[in-house]
Amino acid sequence: MRLRTRLALAFALLALVPLAVVVPTTLTRLRDTLSRELDARMEAATTSAQESLERSAATARRAVEELVDSPAMEDLAREARERPTRAIQAGTAEALMRSRGLSVLALFDRNGTVLSSGHLPARRGDPDPVLFAVTREKSPKPVPVRVDVRTPSGLRQLPALVTARPVDYGDLRLWAVGGVLLDEGLAQHLSRLTQAQVSVVSGDSELARAGAAEPPTVERALPLGEAVTVKLVFSRAAAREAEQGVMRAFLLLAGLGGTFAVLLGLLVSRWMTRPVEALTEGARRVAEGALDAQVAVEASGEVGELVRTFNRMTGELRATTERLVASERIAAWQEVARRLAHEIKNPLTPIRMSLETLLAAQDARHPRFPDMFKESAGVVLEEVDRLRRIVDEFSRFARMPKPQLAPVDLGELAQSVLALYATPPEGIQILPALQTGVVAKVDRDQLTQVLVNLVKNAEEAMKDKGGALRVRVKGTDADAIIEVEDSGPGIPPEHRARIFEPYFTTKDGGTGLGLAIAARILQEHGGKLDVGGEPGQGARFSVVLPRAEGLAHFRQSNP
Repeated sequence: MRLRTRLALAFALLALVPLAVVVPTTLTRLRDTLSRELDARMEAATTSAQESLERSAATARRAVEELVDSPAMEDLAREARERPTRAIQAGTAEALMRSRGLSVLALFDRNGTVLSSGHLPARRGDPDPVLFAVTREKSPKPVPVRVDVRTPSGLRQLPALVTARPVDYGDLRLWAVGGVLLDEGLAQHLSRLTQAQVSVVSGDSELARAGAAEPPTVERALPLGEAVTVKLVFSRAAAREAEQGVMRAFLLLAGLGGTFAVLLGLLVSRWMTRPVEALTEGARRVAEGALDAQVAVEASGEVGELVRTFNRMTGELRATTERLVASERIAAWQEVARRLAHEIKNPLTPIRMSLETLLAAQDARHPRFPDMFKESAGVVLEEVDRLRRIVDEFSRFARMPKPQLAPVDLGELAQSVLALYATPPEGIQILPALQTGVVAKVDRDQLTQVLVNLVKNAEEAMKDKGGALRVRVKGTDADAIIEVEDSGPGIPPEHRARIFEPYFTTKDGGTGLGLAIAARILQEHGGKLDVGGEPGQGARFSVVLPRAEGLAHFRQSNP
C-alpha cells in the first residue's frame, strides 16, 4: 500500500474513531432518556385514564343519587303505590336516564322484576338478575357489570359502571340501578385523553376499541373488577424514530466527516509524499540505468535535504560510472586484445617456419622439395583452420543473437542432448536423472549449445581416467535446474572466480570462450550458471532458470 494511501486512511480513522466512541454512548443515553420520557408519559396517561374512569363512575353515582332524591322520582313512587299498573310505563326509565346523562337505567320492584328499562325497554316485566345483583352491593361506588343493550346491529352485552339506590314510599320500595356504558364513546374519550389505543376487554373478548398505536408498543392495563379491563396501548414508534433520526444524523455526520477527512488526507498526504514519491521514481530511474536522474521537487526540512543529497549523489554517480565504465571497457579490450594476440601468435610461428623452410628448399633446389611442400602445406592449413576457429568463436561471443523464448521441457531437452552421446568414450558412463514437467521459457538452440558445451567439458575432464557423468533435471517452486556433474579432477578454488571470463582456460588448445558464452546465454535468459564440486572429486555445473508454467499447460498450448 502506498504511503499516500496510508496517510489518507490515517486521517479518515482519526476523524471516525471519535465518532465511533461517541455514537454508541450517545445512542445509549438517548435511548435511556426517551425510555424514561415514554415511561413518564405512559404513567401520566394511565393516571389520567384512571381518574377519568373514576370521574365517570362518580358522575354516574351522583346522577343516580340525584335521581332517587328528585321530586320526579318521589311522584313516580307515590303513583306506583296508588296505581301500580299505570304509574310506571315502558318509556319512563328512558326519559329519566336521558335527563340525568346516564346510559344505563333500570327500575326494579323489591322482587327484582324490571318495571322499566331505559337502555333495553323490551326487558319490562322480566327479571334481570345480573343488574339486580348490584342492589346487594354494600359499597356505594359503581361496580362493573355486563348488561344487555340495544344497538343498531342488535342485542349486545357491554360492560358498564352501575350503582343501585332504593326508592321508598311508605311500604313501597323501588330500586333504581343506573350508570354509564364502557363503550366506543368512552374508549374514544380515553384515547383522545391519553393519545393511546384504548381497548375495553372482558375475558378474551374485545368489546370496544378506539385509537391506534404503531408498533412497537407498550401496554398498560386498568382492571375494573373481574369482569372488565381497560387496556392502554402506547406506541414506541416516535421514540424509535427519534433514535433512528439521531443515528441517521450521526451516520451522515460520520460520512461527511470521513469524506472530508479522506479529501483532506489526500491533499495533505499528496503534499507530504510528493518529495518521497519523486525520490522513489528517481531511484527507480537510477536502477534502470538513468544514472543522472534528478528530482525536481520543492521540499523543506529533512526531506528537502534528502532531495538535494540525492541530486548530488546521482550527479557524482553519473560521472564516476562513466569513468569506471570507460576504464573497464579499456581494460576489457586490452585483455581481449592480449588474449587474441596470444591465440593468433601461436599459429603464426609454425606457419612462418614452414614457409621459411619451403623458401630455403626452393633456393637450394632440394630434391625432396615436393615432399617438404606437401608436409609444410598441411601444417599451414591446420594452423589456418585454428585461426579461423579462434575468429569464429570471438565473433560468436561478440555478436550473441537475442534469444527467442518459448516454453521448453528441460527433461526432454536434456534427453535429446544425451542422445548425441549414446556411445560415450570408453571408461565414461552417463547417468541421467531427468524429472519431467520442469518447464522454462528458453531459446531451445542456445540452451542446447550450453548443455552440449557442459557435457563435452565433462567428458574431456574424464578422458584420462574415465568416470561417471551425471545429468540431472529438477525443479523447485521458482527455479528450473539442470546439473551436469563429472568425477574428474574438479576445478581449483583459485580458478572458480575466473572460470567464466573470456579467454580464461586450463585446457591445452582451449580458447576459454565456451563457458563465457554459456554464462552469457543464461544471463540473457534471466538465469545463471553456477559451478560447484570439491577439488579432486569432480566438478558440478548448475544451470538455473526461472520456472515457467507446468508441463500439462505447456502440452495443451503446444499439442
